[in-house]
Amino acid sequence: MTTFGNRTRNEIIRYLLEHGPEPRGEIVANVDASDASVAKHLVLLEDAGIVEADVEPGRRHGRAPRYSVNPDRIRVLLEAHLQYLTTPKQ
Repeated sequence: MTTFGNRTRNEIIRYLLEHGPEPRGEIVANVDASDASVAKHLVLLEDAGIVEADVEPGRRHGRAPRYSVNPDRIRVLLEAHLQYLTTPKQ
């Protein structure tokens, strides 16, 4: 599961779990990654349903959305990954 296999994405998730909801600028200031890198990872995390923003993607021009974590989605994805890893191939 590549979503959780990236250090920067994990830092973003941990930061938001402790401090969210936060705008991207605050995330950049508190994780070890550039603005462009954080932006890219937020898109991937949002596409996976792990991170949610308070402004829809098409309405963000001129707005700074605040991001938060969806812990239920993390649980679902981790449980599915565990099931995949522990189920023998047939």
